[in-house]
Amino acid sequence: MKRLKAQQRALLWELLNNVLLQISQREKDYQMKDSQWQSLIKLGNDCFHEQQWCQSELFYSQAYDLLAFSYRNNPTCTQTLLAWICACHNLSILYESTEKLSLALRFLTVPHEYLLEITNSEIKDEEIKLIAFKGLTLTLSPILMFAKKHPICDSCLASYTSLKSILKQSSLAVH
Repeated sequence: MKRLKAQQRALLWELLNNVLLQISQREKDYQMKDSQWQSLIKLGNDCFHEQQWCQSELFYSQAYDLLAFSYRNNPTCTQTLLAWICACHNLSILYESTEKLSLALRFLTVPHEYLLEITNSEIKDEEIKLIAFKGLTLTLSPILMFAKKHPICDSCLASYTSLKSILKQSSLAVH
């Protein structure tokens, strides 16, 4: 009987060690992904400043993919959300610089629409909804600035302007 309990404890200990190793490996993977997207953004910025548009697009797009995947797996990580929004905005500026205006606007609206969807969703986790709501203030301003330089449809502009007023009023209530 004692031998059986000792074997069970040993088996449990081995199982626990395996789980801890897996968690440790995941943390290393996330750290690697963090350094990967940061390197990709930096490479994209370097290429952008050298007007190497195709290379810049490649690096920004790869960073975008890594960050989107990472954020889906950890929706309460504000750093990943901010980095993903940054990657979207970098792609938007790139497309605006190369006069691909519909793509430029699209990469401004993608994170905005995603955060708006979360804010209005049935998700029960209030922390995720609050992060999304606060993120809207970061995504709305660039859209409105883009609209000042490049025409967008009137109904979209009216919707964004209306949302700006709502966010302004709500930010006073949140503080």
